[in-house]
Amino acid sequence: MNITSKKENPLLDRIDVEGTIEFEGATPSNAQVTQDVAKQMHQDQATVAVQHIYTKFGHHQAVFSARVYSSAEARKKMEVRLPHMKKKEGEKKTEEKKAGKKKGGA
Repeated sequence: MNITSKKENPLLDRIDVEGTIEFEGATPSNAQVTQDVAKQMHQDQATVAVQHIYTKFGHHQAVFSARVYSSAEARKKMEVRLPHMKKKEGEKKTEEKKAGKKKGGA
């Protein structure tokens, strides 16, 4: 992974990052790119938000854009949660409740 540009955005308390990724097989997922960007920027994964991953047909290279916030709270304030993301969070909470009941009841 190569980071090609970093743009400081103090008003929104973040750094806008763009770069390229070379890969074998399938295009890397958002989670993999988030992990790699966090490692390169020496930040926690909770502060990184991947915006786009663009690939060219037939090439094993992708261009990505991401945002690295100064804190997880700053990311929560600025990033939009879409309905499908809210649904996943709700499913995680219900699973945690079920797991807690099983531990407490057993």
